[in-house]
Amino acid sequence: MLERYVKNLLIVVAAALALAGCATTSEMPLAPNVVRLDTQASGILFTSSAGATTMKKAAEATLSRGYTHFRFEQASTSSGSRFVGMNSNTFGTANATAMGNSAYGTYSGTTISTPMYAPTANIGVTVVMFHANETGAQGAFDAADVLKKGGNV
Repeated sequence: MLERYVKNLLIVVAAALALAGCATTSEMPLAPNVVRLDTQASGILFTSSAGATTMKKAAEATLSRGYTHFRFEQASTSSGSRFVGMNSNTFGTANATAMGNSAYGTYSGTTISTPMYAPTANIGVTVVMFHANETGAQGAFDAADVLKKGGNV
């Protein structure tokens, strides 16, 4: 019985950590060819793709402004975890005695609660964009190529 409890607990925890998440990227224009991107991700499925998400958003921002290449400046990353819930299981016994139309009972038991946490990732970058013929484009990321690869460079 304890084995089944542990197995079920692990399944619930794994599902909660994988699904209790999302990824969002905010974009703040700083100049015609410069934007600040901040990506916040939580949950196993999303934290592992935070870098690719940021790359893809940088490429989209570059192309939407009429530029072809971009570089990152002032990059920062952090990771951690956040509380997403509790998994509780109660074990116990109950006794009831019926007398006429009434029932009397007792209960004794134990509740085991396990906190669940989801991993988090934060990426902040300043994206500087260039046209293909500008000096800054040499050695920079090609936005169209980044999008073809889904942000996985």
